[in-house]
Amino acid sequence: MLSCREIPNLANDYINREGSMRTRVMVSFHLSQCKNCRTYVRGLKITRSLVSESVRQPVGQELLNTLGLQHPDRDGSFKEPNE
Repeated sequence: MLSCREIPNLANDYINREGSMRTRVMVSFHLSQCKNCRTYVRGLKITRSLVSESVRQPVGQELLNTLGLQHPDRDGSFKEPNE
């Protein structure tokens, strides 16, 4: 039986359906019994989804200014603002 302390280390593989079948079954069983770990894994899935979606959206100048960054160079990297 897995402990709650082990779930954070296994959650990404579980979500990605990676790792051994035995481990995935053990995580699945633990999640069926533990509301706190289900909440953790659900939050991780939501966070991953939001981050994935956010990197697909264009970044507006206002946000770049707020973060103290300029538009990306042609190679995709950001320049620090000139001071």
